[in-house]
Order: sequence, then C-alpha cells, then structure tokens
Amino acid sequence: MRIASPYCKAATVLLTLLAILFLVWLSPYRGRTCRDANVFQYHNMNKVDGTAAGHFNHEHVLILTPFKEAAHHIESYLINVNKLTYPHHLISLGFLVSDSRDNTVQFLQDHARWFMKTQQTDWERFRSVSIMQKDFAFELSNEDRHSFQVQIKRRVTMSKSRNYLLTSTLRPEHAWVLWLDGDVIEYPETLLEDLIGMGKDIIVPNCWWHSYDDEGGYDRNNWRETPESLEMQKRLGVNDVLVEGYNDHQTHRRLLLDMRYENETSLYHAVELDGVGGTCTLVRAQVHREGAVFPTFPFKHQLETEGLAKMAKSLGYGVWGLPNYIRWRKLGRGKGNQDSEWAE
Repeated sequence: MRIASPYCKAATVLLTLLAILFLVWLSPYRGRTCRDANVFQYHNMNKVDGTAAGHFNHEHVLILTPFKEAAHHIESYLINVNKLTYPHHLISLGFLVSDSRDNTVQFLQDHARWFMKTQQTDWERFRSVSIMQKDFAFELSNEDRHSFQVQIKRRVTMSKSRNYLLTSTLRPEHAWVLWLDGDVIEYPETLLEDLIGMGKDIIVPNCWWHSYDDEGGYDRNNWRETPESLEMQKRLGVNDVLVEGYNDHQTHRRLLLDMRYENETSLYHAVELDGVGGTCTLVRAQVHREGAVFPTFPFKHQLETEGLAKMAKSLGYGVWGLPNYIRWRKLGRGKGNQDSEWAE
C-alpha cells in the first residue's frame, strides 16, 4: 500500500482551505453574521409620535440646515446650536452644502469634528452629524436676484436642496424635524422645548432682522390666506406661482409679521397659518413621512416651504405661527427675504 508523504497531505489540506475561502468570497452573504445589527433591524413606527412632552419622553430631534457659500456662518451657527438646552444626545444635525466655492464643506467638517471631540459627556455630545454635498449649478448674481422669475427658479432649487437633505437624513427614531437657517443668529436656548411644547404639527416663530439701532420684519413667507387672496387665486392659471414681497405681485395675504402684539401679548399665543418660511420651522416628523415635502412644482400656486404648508394642510395637518415669539436673523442684503440665498 502506498502511503502519501506528509508534503502531499499538507498540500491537500491547503488546497481544500483555499477552495473553501474562494466559495465564501463568492457568497453574497460574506462578511455578514446573524449578529450583525446593521443587517437585521426592526422599528416600531407606531411609537415614533412627536408629542408636546418630547423632552420628558426622550423624543429625538433632527435639525436640518442647507448651506450655500456660508463658511462665515458656520462657527456662530454651531455655537448657538450648542447652547440649546434640549438633551444633545437626542439631537441629530444634518447639513447639505451646495454650489459653494468658499470652502464651506471643509469648514463644516472641521468645526463639526471639533465639537464632537470636545463635548465629553453623553448629554453634551450630539447624537450624530451628517454632512451632504449636492450641487445644482444654480448661480444668483446681484443683478438678477430681485427678478421675480429668477426667484421662482431659486425656490425650485431650494426645494430640491431641502428634499435631498430630508430624505438623506431622516431616521426611524426622529420624532421632530427643525429646519433652521444658518444665518439665524439669536434664539432662546429653550427653542426646542418651547416649540415642541406647543404640540403643533408645524409651527414657526416670528423672524425679524435687527442692527445696532434698527429692526424690522424679515420672513414674509409666514402668512394666512384672506378672502381677498383666495378670490384673487381663482383667476390664476394652474401653473402660476405666488411669491411674497413684490409690490407688483400683491397676494393680499395676512403676514405673521403684522400680527406681532396684535390683541395678544403672550409669548406662546398661536395663530393658524396657511404658508410658512424655512428660517426656523418645526415639523412633526410624521408630517414629512406621510408625504408633505417641498414641491418643486406649483402646488396650489406655491413652491418650497410654502408648498410644504399647503401639502400638510391638504393631508389634514395644522400649520401655526407664534407672532410674539421672536428669533433674529442677521441683517444681510435686504430687509425682506425674497432676495436672500440659503444662508449666505
């Protein structure tokens, strides 16, 4: 009988092992195990309901901000967000940077890393920071930024930006979404508790601008329809778009700016609205999940955030404003919001 040499046995074992490794490499399940939590996940969405007691119920909040040419805003933005008293381990931050040549992405990455490294306790550290980049090849010059038609194109691009950001960052655990512009410079540290505590589907504070010796209303996209505005819309074509802030395109709506201290001085006095802006807007996450997003096409004559409000109301949700709860925006090119970009 012929006995195989030790070398032959070793070669056979080696070839067998190589064959097994090759088959494992070919398998679509390579690298996965039944213990891998990233493969098998279960989420009970029946329990992800934003409530007025969000703080006490440990509800997660997603703060979203689109940036464009905004490197000079990033440090102050993060300093202000870091002052929020809502538990930071329940807050996720999401950013989308588009069409920027001022190194916004790098500034954002550097500052975000620094904040995450220096916040040592679980309470102080944000749950996550997500930075997206998506360019839309949209440029707005100083000469045409006041043009009505250019503003419509700009709002379409902003709708795309917000939709990309929302769909890329909204997670099953999020109960609330706060849309916060990068150039909102002053707001209470209790902003999240205050807005969530109102228990509304969509709610906006009143946004004003100020300088060292002057102040005025800023966000004209927070408004309520009137009998005159509804009658005027009957004469519009289905694809006609309405934009606030143009004297030659009067909409006859009632602005939240004009309701400040009107018959009521309470900080938490709420009024029903039909349109909202995006400078500081809290949305119950369920509203987004059920289909209210930022239309890139005319929806009841509105685009972007105002279109979001119209969609939400069509779905049966409420839209509210706080005329006496003021947050301040940095004074930029103008004293109205029709000529500002993302957060420039």
